[in-house]
Amino acid sequence: MLRRLLTRRWLTWLLIAVVWAVACVFLGRWQWHRYEDKSLSQHQVSDNYNAAPVAVTSILHDKDTQLSPNDKWRQVKLVGHYEPAKKLLVRNRPNDGYFGYELVIPFDQQSGPTVLVDRGWLENGRTANEPKTVPPTPGGPVTVVGWLQPGEQAKNNKPVPGQVASINLDTIAELTNDDLLTGGYVLMRSEKPAAPATTKGLAALPKPDPGTYAGINFSYALQWWAAAIGGILLMLYRCWKEEQEAVHGPKPPKPKKPKKVRIWDEEDE
Repeated sequence: MLRRLLTRRWLTWLLIAVVWAVACVFLGRWQWHRYEDKSLSQHQVSDNYNAAPVAVTSILHDKDTQLSPNDKWRQVKLVGHYEPAKKLLVRNRPNDGYFGYELVIPFDQQSGPTVLVDRGWLENGRTANEPKTVPPTPGGPVTVVGWLQPGEQAKNNKPVPGQVASINLDTIAELTNDDLLTGGYVLMRSEKPAAPATTKGLAALPKPDPGTYAGINFSYALQWWAAAIGGILLMLYRCWKEEQEAVHGPKPPKPKKPKKVRIWDEEDE
């Protein structure tokens, strides 16, 4: 078989099989790395989402510190008061298949920088020009617990008084004339004290989307590596079969079973 394998024809097939195997190995490694990245990200989001709240300044040390991807959805605690005169509506925000607004307000901490808080989602009114209702902002000292989120890209939409097109922290800091923390904002989970009137009409935003199941990429990686081995084995099997036929001749075809013409032919079989 080795002599046959070293012929020009089979060397060509061997080269094709090797190229196929190398491609499959690289594709398998790509899927494996995707599996590792997804798995790490999903575990990280889950751990951050359910972790005990910490002070914002323990993560964002100063005004210009940018939120690390590892700290996204990290739970934090704020103590201070809202600045209701500087509240803004973020338009065209989806929630559970509908579009509406998100209500964002600067929050002045007792000790620490001013942080933007997203209090939740508001349903559109009769038209999309304004929400159906805007609840009043809690007055006095408030304790807010929520999740850290990175700021968004600015959008060059036509400005509307009291509204913004995205949660771009630099833009909002300029509009509110506040020394706002620009490395991230807080998506509210709860606030105390919370009066029913101050939360009426506010809907919680959905939990983080973990993305597609990481195990599917693990499965794809195994399939690509199996295909790499399978391609070479198939080529070797074809070469071996050709060698066997050259030495022993092709296998004789199986005799055909006699065709039954009449019912009593069964007695002759």
